[in-house]
Amino acid sequence: MSASTPSQRWQPLPASSLVDVLTEDEDIEDVAALSAADLPGWLEGLSIPTGWQRLVLPDQPEPPVARIAVHGPRGNGEWEAAETISVFGYTGWPVFYDVFHNADRMLRGLNAAGIAVKVLPVPRIQRTAAIRSTGAAVIGDRSVWIQQSHYVSGSEQPHASRLIVHSLFVETACRARLTEDIARLSDAVYQGFIAAIVKECGIA
Repeated sequence: MSASTPSQRWQPLPASSLVDVLTEDEDIEDVAALSAADLPGWLEGLSIPTGWQRLVLPDQPEPPVARIAVHGPRGNGEWEAAETISVFGYTGWPVFYDVFHNADRMLRGLNAAGIAVKVLPVPRIQRTAAIRSTGAAVIGDRSVWIQQSHYVSGSEQPHASRLIVHSLFVETACRARLTEDIARLSDAVYQGFIAAIVKECGIA
């Protein structure tokens, strides 16, 4: 499906408050969004459901995002749903406590209702975690259901640790209709992350 240029009326929320946690951690250095050339190959190959379209990103999007996909243009520069993926590299690794207790920080900052946080299963690999938070918030004049997944992979090599932030913003009234799309987009990133770390660690 052909991509489009982002409307000026669509402004993504900050990628993740967990990025601030990494930046503020004295044991972590060199936190930076990855350029397009440095993105994981599996991430570039992810498809999107029918009815969604990828937006063409500027050279240096702000906040930094690796992918934006949207669904259902409403004719006024807004969409029924949007997906963003951001990838950050850094040196060092956060402790699990900090990752878990800050996974819903953005939702709390939006005064979201019904916040839920769960740990997703990952292989028993040191410094690896996957945490998903959900909630509903009022953004502008719209009720929006939000899901944000954080995928953390630590490394002893300089600037080789990774944080992948996968966010979905869905107009609450459209959530039931887009349930299958939400599941497909969520599973694609989760399964891609798991497959990548398993391959990297040589786990059979």
